[in-house]
Formats: sequence, structure tokens, C-alpha cells
Amino acid sequence: MKIKINKKLSIGISLILFLVTIASILINNFFIGKYYIHEKRKILDKVENEISSSYVIKADEIQSIEEDNNVTIAYASLDRDIEDINGNILSQFESKGIKLNKFWVTKDTLDQLSEGSINKIYYQGKVKYKFLSKFILHNDYVFAIGISLPYLDETVNMVNKFNTYLMMFLLIITIILAIIFSKHITRPLEKLKLLSKDIANLNFRTEKIETNDEIGELATSINSMSVSLEKAHKDINSQNERLKALVSDISHELKTPLSLINIYAQGIEDGLDDGTYLETIKKQTENMSMLIDRLLYWAKLQKKPINKSKFSLKDSVVDIIKKYKLIIGESNIELILNVKEKEKYYIYADEEQIDIVLNNLVTNAIKYTNNKKIEISLIKSKDDIKITIKNGIKNHSNNDIESIWKPFYVLEKSRNKDLSGTGLGLSIVKDILENHNLKFGFETSDGSIEFYIIF
Repeated sequence: MKIKINKKLSIGISLILFLVTIASILINNFFIGKYYIHEKRKILDKVENEISSSYVIKADEIQSIEEDNNVTIAYASLDRDIEDINGNILSQFESKGIKLNKFWVTKDTLDQLSEGSINKIYYQGKVKYKFLSKFILHNDYVFAIGISLPYLDETVNMVNKFNTYLMMFLLIITIILAIIFSKHITRPLEKLKLLSKDIANLNFRTEKIETNDEIGELATSINSMSVSLEKAHKDINSQNERLKALVSDISHELKTPLSLINIYAQGIEDGLDDGTYLETIKKQTENMSMLIDRLLYWAKLQKKPINKSKFSLKDSVVDIIKKYKLIIGESNIELILNVKEKEKYYIYADEEQIDIVLNNLVTNAIKYTNNKKIEISLIKSKDDIKITIKNGIKNHSNNDIESIWKPFYVLEKSRNKDLSGTGLGLSIVKDILENHNLKFGFETSDGSIEFYIIF
């Protein structure tokens, strides 16, 4: 890519310079001389108008016109013969410093002056200059207005020769500069090409290119894309790993009840049923059905829309407590509810999903409390409402505690057989709260764990 750009750029610039040189030479050869004579004729026309506009022109006026327009003026009376006229005009030119080797006013020229002025150019031979003349008639006098013209052919040739050398020099300099600048342009492009290849090969990296132009903006965009792709790639790999772990956990969770069903079914075939085998099979089937329902709900949760509304968080908590009042009493658990009686604690969220969150957190507290004590608190401040659910728990390592949000992860076996679970409760809680963009988490201290949510 670099070689192609350098070559094309150098060839293009060289071609432009070549065309400029040819155009310059053509202009010098064909137009400069003609343009120069055209401009001088305009001066002669101006002088003609000045002479023609004067009724009687005096010698001092002629001198003034010559000085103002840088011309030479000679004149002769028409009542003389042609030789006297030419001799008189030539002598006047010579007296004013204009020596002409070739100059003659013919009788035909004088005859034509009655119709208007006549322009003539007299080439002076070896002295290599031209004499541009304009002949006019005024008050029975013939006026010859002249301007000396340099011999432009040699001058133009010298200029063309100089231009040729100059263009050749500029061509070499331009090619060198083109190569330098093209390298300056192509070097970052080459880096970006290698960067794009690395990104295509999943080697996500960035390239430092500092140019204040479109290439710099392109480099910034590609670097940003590389960073985003790297993050997305890591997220996909992480999700794949979690999916593998989830599939493994689901297989494990389903394998146990299936094995029990198979064993008890075989016992029924062998006549070993003591009257409880069929009930056990039904219970395991219900557990599998509940697990599948929870999995389906968890899978749909990501796509399920959030239907927010205003409702009382305190009323939701009270309803959950009433739901499990019998189990709490049978388990001899002390439940403490810290709320203000007159405060409603209104929040704006999906009431159905928040009920699922509260239900999971309360049942977990009932299942895992080891000090027979649960404390639920609602704390309202100026900007938010915070709910905390605290219960006793055995000492565990930090890694174990941090893993409680993972599917099918349990810290210990359930203490309450009436609250059998699927191991998906806290995973569902986490997804619901993240979808609501709420702050949540837990804290452990002095043999207890306290979950909190901030609305």
C-alpha cells in the first residue's frame, strides 16, 4: 500500500509540474510578445486621442505628451514631397535619440491616413529591436508616434531556458517532499492496517497515532472499537463459561431427583413399596417441575418488560410476613419489623417483581438463620428508601459469601423442609434489581448477614 501511494503521488506531482512547465514555455513563446505589443499599442492609441483632441498642438505640448507616455513624436507637413517628409521625421527621431536603420513612410501609407490611423512595426536588423509606430493626420500634418520595442525572442528563450531549469529543480524537490509527506501519511495508515488485521485475529490492542487530521480521528475510532470489542469478547467468554457452569449445575440438579424416581419406581416393580414410594416419586416430580418453571422464569426475566407503578413497600413486606407467619411460628423464629406506623414508604417499581425479590430474601432468611432471629427494617431518608433483611449465619469464607448470587449455590442445607428451594432465588433477585438499576448488596458481621436494597 505504501509503495503504491508513494508512486502514484510522485507520478501525479511530476506530471503536474511537467504540464506547468510546457504551459509556461508555450505562453512565453506565443503570447508574451503579442501581449507586450498589445499593451504598447494601447499607449499609442491614448497619445493619438490626446493629439487629435487638440485643435492646434504646440511643441511644448508634444514634449509633455512624450514625457507622460514615454513615446517619441515626430511630424512633417503634407505639402512637402515624400522624401522631405521622411527626412524631416527621421531627423526629428534622431535628434531625440532614436536612430532608425529601417524606417520609411510610403505614399500608400499617406493615402490611407485619410481613412484613419495606421500602425506599423519596423524591424531594425542587427541592432535587434523593433520600432512600433502609429501614423495619424492632424491639421495637414502627418504625425509619427513611436515606441522602441526590445527584441523579445532572445529574452523569451532565456526565460524559457531558466524556467526549464527551475522546473526541473522544483520537480526533484517536489518528488523528494512527496516521498517524505507520503511516508508521513502512509506510516500511520500502515499501522492502522496491521492493527485491523490484529483485531480481525482477536488480538485486541490499540495504536498510538497522533495526527491532527482525519487519520488521527480514524485511529481514535479504531482504538475505541478495539477496546469495545475486547470488552464484548471477554463478556461473551465469561457468559459462555457461566453457561457451561449453569448447564452443569442444571444437569446435577435434575440428576438427583431422576435417580430417586428411578430407584423408587424400581422398588415399586419389585414389590418393596411401603406406601411412601409413590408419594416420593410425586414429590421429586414436583421439585423438577418447580425447577423447570424457575429456570423458564429466569430465562424470560431478561426480556420481560418492567411495568413500574407506585405502591407501598411496607404493605408488600407485611403481606410477605403474613404469608410465612405459620412457618415462622413453628420454627420459633423471632421476627422484628422496624417501620414507622404512619409512614407508607411509597416506591416506584414493578410491584410483581419486587414481591418476588422480597419473597426470596425472606424465605432465605427463614431457611438459613442460625440464631432464630430475623430483623427487617425500612429506613426513609430525603432522597431514598432502604430496606434491610438481617439474619444469623454460620461463618464462611469471603469466596463462599461472594458466590451466593450464582445459580444453584447454597451455603448450607436448608434448615426448614417446608421451604425447599431451587437454588435460583438469589440469581433471580440479582437480575431483577439490576434491571431496575437499583443499588443492592449484603454485609456480614458478628455471625450475621444483612441484605439491603436502596430505592
